[in-house]
Amino acid sequence: MSKLQRLEENLRNAKQDIGVKYAYILKVGKKHQLKVVADSITVDDSVSISGECCKLSNELKREFTENQSFSIRVKDDINGTYVLAGVPIINNSGQSIGSLVIEENAATVDNIVDNVIKSSFPFFLYSGLFTFFTFSIFLAFQLWLRRDAISQVGDAEETYQGEYQSMLQTMRSIRHDYINHIQVIQGLLKLKREDRAYEYVNSLTKEVESMELPQKVNHPALYILLQSKWVRAQNDKVDMHLLVDDDPFHKMKSIDIIKVLSNLIDNAFDATMMLPEAERFISIEVRATPSLYIFKVENIGPKIPNELKKEIFKAGFSTKEERRGVPRGDGLSIVKHVVDQYGGIIEVDSNKNSTIFVITIPIKS
Repeated sequence: MSKLQRLEENLRNAKQDIGVKYAYILKVGKKHQLKVVADSITVDDSVSISGECCKLSNELKREFTENQSFSIRVKDDINGTYVLAGVPIINNSGQSIGSLVIEENAATVDNIVDNVIKSSFPFFLYSGLFTFFTFSIFLAFQLWLRRDAISQVGDAEETYQGEYQSMLQTMRSIRHDYINHIQVIQGLLKLKREDRAYEYVNSLTKEVESMELPQKVNHPALYILLQSKWVRAQNDKVDMHLLVDDDPFHKMKSIDIIKVLSNLIDNAFDATMMLPEAERFISIEVRATPSLYIFKVENIGPKIPNELKKEIFKAGFSTKEERRGVPRGDGLSIVKHVVDQYGGIIEVDSNKNSTIFVITIPIKS
C-alpha cells in the first residue's frame, strides 16, 4: 500500500468515526486550480467530491482560501443542499500545505444545530470549537509524523499508527460525553430549571478550557504528543503533571523523542487505569542539561517485580493481555533500541507506591 493510499484510508476511517459524509484534503495547484491531494472516496477530474458525479461547485472555488478557515452552504439540482467546512493545515515553518475539508448534508447539520441551540448555545460553541481543534491537532500530528518519518527514518509506521489509534479513541470518548451532556441540559430545560442548566454549562466551559495543554512547549512534535496525552488524561480522569524545559531538543531526532515518550506514557496509562479514578496519577518530565537529555515518566499503579525489570525490555514480552487478538509487548523494546542508539541509560524504580522510568541521553557536541 502506497503512502497516498494509507493517508486516504486514514481519511476514510476518520470520516466514519466522526460521522461526516466526506473528508478530503485540497491544495491550490498550478494556475490557481483546486487539486485534491487525498480523499475518502475515489476522485478523478470528472468526479465531484460532493456528489460523486459532478464537478467541484463554483461556490467552493470562489470561497476556498488555502490559508484560512471557511464554511459554506451549497445547493445544486443533483446533490441538493450540503455544507462544506475547511481548516488550513500548517507545517512547522508556519506555511499552509493544504486544507482539510469535511462535507455533510445540510439537513443533518441543521438538525444538529437546532437541537443544540435549543439546549445550550454556549455549550455548543465551546464543544464545537474544542472538537474541531482536537481534530485539527490529530490531522496535523499525522501529517507531520508522516513527513518526518519519510525524511528521517523508515520504520516509524508503528509509532504513527499507535498515536493515530490513540487519538481516534480519545475523539470517540469525547463524542460520547458530548451526547450525554446535551441530554442532561435538555432534561434540565424541559423541567424549566434554566438556572441549573446555566450552572451546568458554566462547569462544562471550565472543563473544555482545561483540555488545553497548561505548559508552553517549543518542540512542535513534542507539543502535539503531550497535547494528545493531556486530552486523554482529562478524559480518563487521570491526574497528570507536566514539567518540560524550554529547550528545542534538536540533538535528538524528533521521531526518536516521540518513540520514547509515547511508549512510556502509554504504559503509564495502562498501569494507572487499573486503579480507581481518585488514585490515578502520571508525571512527565522532559529536561535538558548542557550534557544530557532526561526523560522521566512516573505513574501510580501495580509494582513491577524485580525479576521482570530486565525481561520487560525484550521484544514480545508483556504481562498484558492481547488486544483484539494482537500481541502486545514491543513498546519498551522500541524504547531500549532508541536509547541504545544514543548510548543512553534506562533506570527503573518500582515499588508498591509508584513506578518510575528515567532515561538519560548524552548530548554529543
